[in-house]
Amino acid sequence: MNIIGTLFVIDAPHIDLLKYQLANNPPPMGMLAGNRLLCMDMDETTEELEQEFPNHCMKATLLCPPPIAMYKEIDGDQEGFIEAYYDYLDHEESVQEFVATMLLFLHVGGNIILYTPAYMEDEPVWMNTLIMFFYTRYGITIGTSAQNGFMYDQNYDNVISDILYKRKMIDVMDYINSTTYYPYPPLDTYGQVMQDLSFFAGPGENPYETFLFVKNSFLQNGIPVIKPGLIFDQ
Repeated sequence: MNIIGTLFVIDAPHIDLLKYQLANNPPPMGMLAGNRLLCMDMDETTEELEQEFPNHCMKATLLCPPPIAMYKEIDGDQEGFIEAYYDYLDHEESVQEFVATMLLFLHVGGNIILYTPAYMEDEPVWMNTLIMFFYTRYGITIGTSAQNGFMYDQNYDNVISDILYKRKMIDVMDYINSTTYYPYPPLDTYGQVMQDLSFFAGPGENPYETFLFVKNSFLQNGIPVIKPGLIFDQ
């Protein structure tokens, strides 16, 4: 399973619960490690959380609807709002990079709480659209309460791995072991996989043979041949 952390949203009426969680759980502190808590603050009007919990919080206003979508909502064009918001989330590079960072943190077991100043009981259209976006694109059901908790659909494992690998957030061994691709990696990552595996292949050995060896060993034994790790673009 490629997502082992959790993702919840807390709204303004429950900010005391959020603060309690932040005060009683270890912050990321620059570490990609499990069982750490990160608050992503979508409030565009105040820095209160960042000031009170500087190690736990970061701004996530990139996830808020862009002006072009808000104009459509003001005009009463709900369908146009949703379409424009989805287009922004899908195609704005800074947003996609931000979401990939979220997925990486969840991948290694980190826990994220999104904070929204919107009142969830009012079923705000923009927040419901964001929740649906994570569900349809990444198989992630954002938890909204103890009764409606976080869930992840493992059928999206390949989707998550593709995103992280293409952005060089996970290494080739993690990618091979966390996907179901066999007997070949997909065309859009094949060249990258072969190039990365060339560092592990012996003299004169075809990197594809290394791919098959690693994949077959993992399929048969369930144990990675080489321990997966995290890498960062230099």
